[in-house]
Amino acid sequence: MNERHAQLIEYVSLHEKVEVNELARHLSTSQVTIRKDLDYLSQRGILKRERGYALLNDPNNINYRMAFHYEIKKKIAAYAVNLVEDGESVIIEAGSTCALFAEELVKAKKDITIITNSLHIANYVKDLNDVNIVLLGGIYQKKWQALVGTMTKACIKGFTVDKIFVGTDGYTRQHGFMGNDLIRLETLKTMIESAKNTIVLAESEKFQKNATVSYLNLKDVACIITDSGIQKDELEYIKSQGVNITTV
Repeated sequence: MNERHAQLIEYVSLHEKVEVNELARHLSTSQVTIRKDLDYLSQRGILKRERGYALLNDPNNINYRMAFHYEIKKKIAAYAVNLVEDGESVIIEAGSTCALFAEELVKAKKDITIITNSLHIANYVKDLNDVNIVLLGGIYQKKWQALVGTMTKACIKGFTVDKIFVGTDGYTRQHGFMGNDLIRLETLKTMIESAKNTIVLAESEKFQKNATVSYLNLKDVACIITDSGIQKDELEYIKSQGVNITTV
């Protein structure tokens, strides 16, 4: 996926339904190119097509979420690779930025083992070299392409690693990092218990969003990687709590 794809996705996200000729004008390219882009994005399940239009797909779908703010997520993912050594085993949860991180990690490092509950991540990196994948069992959650529940929690208890990489749906100073899916978050809490250090990968806009359920207190985070759009007062507050935060 390229920068034009990312711009197209964000424009359709703002308007929900957009004519092909309008997209061509907005992106300063031809309608033929836009149609090719839409073919590619619809095949990946990111957008839907109708005759002459592009439509927003389900914003909770993992393919859509991974594509939204793609360039920002890619920068966060690329920086996070620096925290992992060759030969290391890490847990990666089923988030959109985490999927991009998994890809960058396998490309940059040798003999990596990824322990994950994400079928999407497993499929995303399975054909890349030098990766060992441990896929946790459980109940399949379609929109996230993830495995959750009692069986997943039992599986992860057999592992101990140095690092887990997680995403988030929202954040507040009072409740820390938050999400909207209770079953997924209960599973994630157990996954976090199997790692010595929890690293949060999150776009800056997540620090301005609330969500339903708290799953991770700020004091329990080893490191946060976000982008430079984070509000200055929030950045300073997080640093004042003794949390290592990096902006890219």
